[in-house]
Amino acid sequence: MHLIYKTFLVIISVLLLSTSTFAQKNILKPARISAGIKGGYYSTSIGFFPAISTLPQTTPSFGVVAKYHGEKYFGAQLEVNYNGIGWTEVNRFDITQEIYTRKFEYVQIPFLTHIYIGKKNLQFFITLGPQLDILLNESKEIITDINDQSYDYYEKPVNPFTVSVAGGAGLNLITKFGHFQIEGRFAASMMDVLENERRTSTERSSSVLGGVSFSYLIPISGWKEKPKNNETGEGIQQPDESGWERRD
Repeated sequence: MHLIYKTFLVIISVLLLSTSTFAQKNILKPARISAGIKGGYYSTSIGFFPAISTLPQTTPSFGVVAKYHGEKYFGAQLEVNYNGIGWTEVNRFDITQEIYTRKFEYVQIPFLTHIYIGKKNLQFFITLGPQLDILLNESKEIITDINDQSYDYYEKPVNPFTVSVAGGAGLNLITKFGHFQIEGRFAASMMDVLENERRTSTERSSSVLGGVSFSYLIPISGWKEKPKNNETGEGIQQPDESGWERRD
């Protein structure tokens, strides 16, 4: 898990350096702003140390998303999502026997760097950044009692919030009806999900999720064709068939 964090930090550093290098050459006036809704489906789990035999849980997710691009290839993406994260513990000698299940419901707020490439109506993009997870509710159930496989984390309280690193990649299709975006997303917590004030049978508990989401965004500003310059008589490049300003 620490290798994942180090990799994210290296990538973020490279992206920040790249952004500062190209910023002055690719400033957009006005900035491109769009906003909309999103939904998806994720596989979630909690990683424990020492390891525990668990199965992931799948859960739907939905929320709102907004994008701001003040530069030609770089921007920011802010989201507010509802998501559930949980796991099911199984018998370490028989993975078909479920022992314990627990699920947390979160409001997740990712603050993402949005980098895209592409012309006309289709863009490839990557997103990367920190994410704040705020706990809303939890549920748990002991399904089967096994004397030689019982952990004190069953009754451990959950932290009210965690901080995660999130990243993804996908495609954005621009049409006259709006923007249609599909993205694969991964996130891993940098904090323990369960409170761990003293040494117990589980020393670390980190959440992990991965899945696919779909977004529909409406362009708000900066996407329409710019007016002609009356002094020079030159005009801005004409919009393409989508009705939005063509990218160079």
